[in-house]
Amino acid sequence: MKLNTVACGITLGLLSLTSQVEAVQLEATDKVYVGVFGEHYWADWNNVDPSDTLDLGESFGGGIELGYNFSDYWTARLEYTLHHFNIENNNDHSKAERFGIDALYHFDDSSIYAIAGLKRMEAYQSFNMVNLGLGMRHFVTDNVAFSGEINLYEGLNENHTDVGVKLGVNYFFGEASPAVKKEVESATVSQVAAPAAPIDTDNDGVYDVADNCANSEVAYAVDLKGCTVYEEKEVSVRLLVNFNNDKSDVNSQYLSDIKKVADFLNTFKKSTVKLEGHTSSQGNAAYNHKLSEQRAKAVGDVLVSQYQIDRTRVSTVGFGETRLINKANTDTAHAQNRRVVAAISTVKRLPVKR
Repeated sequence: MKLNTVACGITLGLLSLTSQVEAVQLEATDKVYVGVFGEHYWADWNNVDPSDTLDLGESFGGGIELGYNFSDYWTARLEYTLHHFNIENNNDHSKAERFGIDALYHFDDSSIYAIAGLKRMEAYQSFNMVNLGLGMRHFVTDNVAFSGEINLYEGLNENHTDVGVKLGVNYFFGEASPAVKKEVESATVSQVAAPAAPIDTDNDGVYDVADNCANSEVAYAVDLKGCTVYEEKEVSVRLLVNFNNDKSDVNSQYLSDIKKVADFLNTFKKSTVKLEGHTSSQGNAAYNHKLSEQRAKAVGDVLVSQYQIDRTRVSTVGFGETRLINKANTDTAHAQNRRVVAAISTVKRLPVKR
């Protein structure tokens, strides 16, 4: 079967398919465009008339086109082309005009399209041809595109096969072109499907998706899980209560100091206090030992009765005159030695500041 018969059949098939495309496939663009192009054309007309004067060779020509997008898939266009062929053996030129109509099929999500058309060439004689080809269009703006095509032209009246390569620019009126429209729709879908930006509700530097400790305080450092970082620090409180000579009564001036011990014990529930009673070196040693115990017990009673500290957390011991802090035999030294002392310490977890 001759090539022109096959080409004609394919062309008629594509043109028939155009009328069967359903409008529901994609929304039609209703878009008109115009274009200009240059074409390099290789003629094979020596098969038509083998005389030397008709070996036309090749030509670079130009033309214009007018197209209409029926849908996102199908476009129809009219075309006019002007060529000047060199008649090789007599150094003359032959003007050739080509008129035609094409159907363009745009492949989904691609800038490539297929071409099928009917053409008439007016040269030293008239030729009717069908053409099949492939093209590619690239949009530089919403309305301007560059295009390139390669076509095979098969004679219907005569047996010849020609080749044309076209480069052109198109301008589209109205809505965005099919290719641009698909790119915009694709970009819109991507934007909708894009994940939301990560959120840090408590502003601690750790996004909510990885934050195990919501609402942590901004003033303090956090770990990788968003939880406040703590450090251990020793805290303590000391007590000194002095007594009058040969007395175990607690002077009211020391109540505020005893309350500080009570507050510490209430803050740190596992802490206990040991109250140590002492006397001066005056008097009998055995008597002084008993007096020191009474003084320690008196301070303990204040903690229990006035500040509601559990008695099991308070212990007392008397050392009498065995641990003098001032061994001088003066009234000042004796006053310093008549005392109850205590020291409590514990380890406290404190948040680390940023």
